[in-house]
Amino acid sequence: MPFVLQPRRLNVRKTIFVATVIIGLIIWMVVRDAPAPDKLSWQGFTMGTTYSIKALNSGLGIKEFMDLRDDIQTLLEDLNDQMSTYRDQSEISRFNRSQSTGPFTVSDALGKVTRAALQLSEESGGAFDPTLDPLINLWGFGNRKPSGRLPINTEIAEMQKHICFQYLKSPSPTQIQKALPGLQINLNAIAKGYAVDVVSELLFNRGLHNTFVEIGGEIYTRGLGPGEKPWSIGLEAPNPHALPGESLTTTIFLQNKAVATSGNYRNFILDEDGNTLSHILDPRTGRPVEHRLASVSVVAKTCVLADGIATALFVMGDVDGLKWVESYPDVEALFISVEQDGSFGQSSSSGFASYRTNTILELK
Repeated sequence: MPFVLQPRRLNVRKTIFVATVIIGLIIWMVVRDAPAPDKLSWQGFTMGTTYSIKALNSGLGIKEFMDLRDDIQTLLEDLNDQMSTYRDQSEISRFNRSQSTGPFTVSDALGKVTRAALQLSEESGGAFDPTLDPLINLWGFGNRKPSGRLPINTEIAEMQKHICFQYLKSPSPTQIQKALPGLQINLNAIAKGYAVDVVSELLFNRGLHNTFVEIGGEIYTRGLGPGEKPWSIGLEAPNPHALPGESLTTTIFLQNKAVATSGNYRNFILDEDGNTLSHILDPRTGRPVEHRLASVSVVAKTCVLADGIATALFVMGDVDGLKWVESYPDVEALFISVEQDGSFGQSSSSGFASYRTNTILELK
């Protein structure tokens, strides 16, 4: 009896799987070189907050866009590994634990941010101080678990003996050094601004010249926004009961500029009488700032500068802060204060009004 070859039984599941893989490979080979959308926008998480990026007229392919997005996430992760006090093995945490008063080798990024912080400390007369980490933790705003009570006068006085920006040095671009073994630094008031700047620079180096970068409310705009106009930025009213972006006090228009805001309406604690205690501490008193200023927004040429100056101005208050910022070149500020009747009042530096106009400015 002759042997008859029987047809192989069709395996439906296997056939579908193989076909899906083949079709997927074909689609990937076609799409990877396809152009990305002309308007790019994506969000993520970093530095204990959110970030948002927008880019117009990208000209990128899908693969280029995906590589760029991955590179930005890697960059932000590296910055966390360098400057986060919430990571035990970050560079800044290892420096804070060190009892050595000799030079401590750090990354170029941490060196840059430390030098920027020290320069602003000098310029602001100590209103900005990167050595406040022990006080920040004492008041319950840091990476340590709060004690459940407010610090007493003797605790504050003892802590202040180990706090002063003049005890911190940067002897070389990749070295920082403490003069006191117990000195600890915290760069949270300036690190997000630096991160915004370096992300914006990365986008520019990849050919994206019209971009918006925001991390935790700190913003840098490059080139032009929608409609080939300066980027439109809404500034929040300092209302603790409103969600972010829900209550705006004004709109400004920026082109190749940064804006950062400091205030006491998002992060605060209450004392035994129900009074609000700001997370922003005055280095000169060791206590939360106490004045009628609710928020200050700063426009500057870089976000690291805007971020740091906003903190310094909030410590100074609206009266002294306005006098100081008027003498600082290429920096403008909007102060929002609480009036006696509970309403908000505004004051601003002489050049701030120019940013309320949606006009094309000369690219610089």
